[in-house]
Amino acid sequence: MMIETDNAVLHVVEHGAGQRTLVFLHYWGGSGRTWTEVAKALGGRHRCLMPDLPGWGQSSLSRRGYRIADLADSVSGMIDARQLRDVVLVGHSMGGKIAQYLAGQRPAWLKELVLVASSPALPMDVPEPQRLAMQSAYDSRASVEETLDHVLTATPVAGVMRERAIADSLAGDPAAKAAWPAVAMLEDISETTRRIDVPTLLLTGECDRVDPPAVLADRLAPFLPTPEIQELAGIGHLLPLEAPAEVAAHIQRWLDEHRG
Repeated sequence: MMIETDNAVLHVVEHGAGQRTLVFLHYWGGSGRTWTEVAKALGGRHRCLMPDLPGWGQSSLSRRGYRIADLADSVSGMIDARQLRDVVLVGHSMGGKIAQYLAGQRPAWLKELVLVASSPALPMDVPEPQRLAMQSAYDSRASVEETLDHVLTATPVAGVMRERAIADSLAGDPAAKAAWPAVAMLEDISETTRRIDVPTLLLTGECDRVDPPAVLADRLAPFLPTPEIQELAGIGHLLPLEAPAEVAAHIQRWLDEHRG
């Protein structure tokens, strides 16, 4: 479905049904379908919404830009358009930083927050040469495959999931591709993250080279309200693709413990 918001027209895939709605926000280079396998595992009990963020997948470009606040406005506009009242935000990497920003606004519709290998609240500590290299990471199939295999993952992502990931990274709008390493990953949203007041689950990958557990323990966890932290053994940064069943199981177990 396509949903009009003030900032962009979002392409959104819906899966499953239930009183509770899980809204999944993808990483820089992905799309809503990054979450397909996780949503399949959870859709028997929950409605799952998987938007393509502005400039990615089949969504339109952002009318305002690609700062965290701009992207968050698009997501909240989608939630308002659907008149959702019982939402769990699930954000991965860049999507995790957007989810933090949204949760820090304390919207009435938000009940729980799940951060999956999330970008930290503080600016990412990446040397400038590496940041500049990131701007060409998704320029060609060869560069995407190099990034997938040697930066983003610790376990093989193959078959349909691999082809989707490559296609999504290549299809991103140039402005959206450039904005993350140039602007959004450098934003300090820690004061907003400190305002989060809903139960929070933080999933990390033991072998994550982008947002390692030690970095998140220092640059994210201190700003969260007593999060439950679970580390997935042997997994890299792309938890939704490398270990979707494990991610889904952690989310379902945690939601059961909170609300049954």
